[in-house]
Amino acid sequence: MAQVYTDLPDDLARAVDQICSPLYAQMFEKIAKEQPNSLSNEEHIMLKYYPNCVLRYEGNRRLEIIERIRRTHLKWFDRWLSEQNTGLPPYIEWNSIMSEIMLHATNILFRIDLGNVITSNETHNECQQIADTIKHILLSISKANPINIDRAAVPLIQDLLLILFYFTLDNKLAIYLKSLELVDLINILTQTSNNDDEIHLQAYRILAVIMTETDIKQLQNSSRIATVFITFIRETIDSGISYEARLHNSLQSLKVLTQHDQIREELIKQEGHSLFLRCILEDKFHPLKAKLPALEILLALTFNKDFAAKLKDNITFVNHIRTLTSSSQQELQLVATALIWKLEKESETTAKIVQQQISSMSSTTIVKKQYDIMISYSHNDRELCHRILNFLEKDQLRVWIDSRLMHGATFDAMAKAIENAEFVLICMSDAYKQSPFCEMEASYAIKRRCHIIPLVMTANYKADGWLGVLTSALIYVDFPKLGFDKAYQELKRQIDLYRMNDSNSRLVNQEQVHHNPSSIVDVIPNTVLTVDNKKEPRPVVTYPHCIDLWTKDHVKSFLLDKELDALLPVLEGMNGKLLNKAYSMCQANKQGMFLSLKEDVNKSQRATLTLKDYLTFLDEIKIYIPLTQNNSLITTSAVCNLM
Repeated sequence: MAQVYTDLPDDLARAVDQICSPLYAQMFEKIAKEQPNSLSNEEHIMLKYYPNCVLRYEGNRRLEIIERIRRTHLKWFDRWLSEQNTGLPPYIEWNSIMSEIMLHATNILFRIDLGNVITSNETHNECQQIADTIKHILLSISKANPINIDRAAVPLIQDLLLILFYFTLDNKLAIYLKSLELVDLINILTQTSNNDDEIHLQAYRILAVIMTETDIKQLQNSSRIATVFITFIRETIDSGISYEARLHNSLQSLKVLTQHDQIREELIKQEGHSLFLRCILEDKFHPLKAKLPALEILLALTFNKDFAAKLKDNITFVNHIRTLTSSSQQELQLVATALIWKLEKESETTAKIVQQQISSMSSTTIVKKQYDIMISYSHNDRELCHRILNFLEKDQLRVWIDSRLMHGATFDAMAKAIENAEFVLICMSDAYKQSPFCEMEASYAIKRRCHIIPLVMTANYKADGWLGVLTSALIYVDFPKLGFDKAYQELKRQIDLYRMNDSNSRLVNQEQVHHNPSSIVDVIPNTVLTVDNKKEPRPVVTYPHCIDLWTKDHVKSFLLDKELDALLPVLEGMNGKLLNKAYSMCQANKQGMFLSLKEDVNKSQRATLTLKDYLTFLDEIKIYIPLTQNNSLITTSAVCNLM
């Protein structure tokens, strides 16, 4: 029975009813089977005109209409896919007519990027089943074509990958796609596709969301990925309104990819930033769909200090960003203030932090913070984060969260919140790691030496990349695994343990200052006691004056503090005495040790050791090395002598 749409234009109401009738599926299957060179007038209206009517409608009943079409056709579409496309040869190459009606069907069923978000569990389940079917078809094609894919199968592969790409735009479906372990399959398809540009684009847009740091290192194709995106953006940037959606989607996918250091380096090397600058500076581009992701990509690239310096020298860009800091569109205002902070304020702020930490070493005064807790989170996880917020406030804790003081707080406000908070909760998820704002917040909290407690927001999440490095020595509170009540109690317990440990450390420090003022830096490392002794301790915040007294945790914390993450693969696990020996070997043969360490780091596939990192390590560590006189060891270091 047709649903009555009395408040819709007649053409649109008729289009919805006709698309939801059995006739739509019958006509579609007829065209797919016969592959005609032209459509009849009835077929044209049903399979092309009516879908376009629906897509052009932007009224408040759009989602309701799309969901009705999905409820009607998703089961049929999955059945048609599995029955007519086994993935085995011989393949019937789709002609232009079939490709066109398939595109229209894909648009009305799966175009999440157009705002057609999924609103029901039933639709999520059906889409998951379609994802399973697509994986089965692609696996069959891959196994049947191990060297080069049959050209007749290429249009089918292009359309199936396009559907999977649209699925990555929904958080639940993206998580489901990760569980299907598609990375190797999609990578094989790119290798056997005869360099088909469309397959490569869709494949890398999917991989942007489902790849882990381990995946991207093992695939070793960062250069190719960056090249594909730069090429497509360059080709679409001046192609007019018909290519706008492709440009916007490519920028969004690339924004996700810039969470990976390898992609950042390749984009800089291939000078992709010139395209992003065009999107930002030229008026013809959409402020939120083109300018915003381009700004966020550049923000991610500024974590490369050399690139940040180059961008800072672009006066036209910097002046434009200054105007955006007062933009009426809060999303643009936020990224603009973050860029200004990153380019102009970060080095100044870091210098102040160092001075404050030196001053605090000689002071036993307890500074009361304005906030007990600052919550650093992605808005994709706001539901769980706000539930945690409510419980914390019920327990009389003073909490800063960006939606509390203002919607879309600027980074200056967030930085001040971090500076004035005793604890920072890092709410970890894929969305958090993909956000350059979240990376800035977490990195700044580390530099401010806040007490950091990482919270796992989504099931089975494992932090990697920059987030894994920053939190590797911390104890996670896993909300999905423990359940909310147990996880919240564990969070409260960690807060209490931190505070108890701080209190004990202050007593020790005061006692040492009273008896021996020169021993301020010999404070007991700030590790938190836990029931499970197998878990890694938290990072220390002070170091004994002599390196030989350092524990493994001191060494790891030192490398993180000095941003020498590249050396973690080869030096992590050493105590101070072993690190001292490594330093002596470096002094005896600086060039040889550099080449040896660089080779070991490269083998780990976790990082790349630069000469700058190596020399920085030697410079930073030398003040903790015991002095020698006439070949005899003096058990004080330069730090102790300065005291």
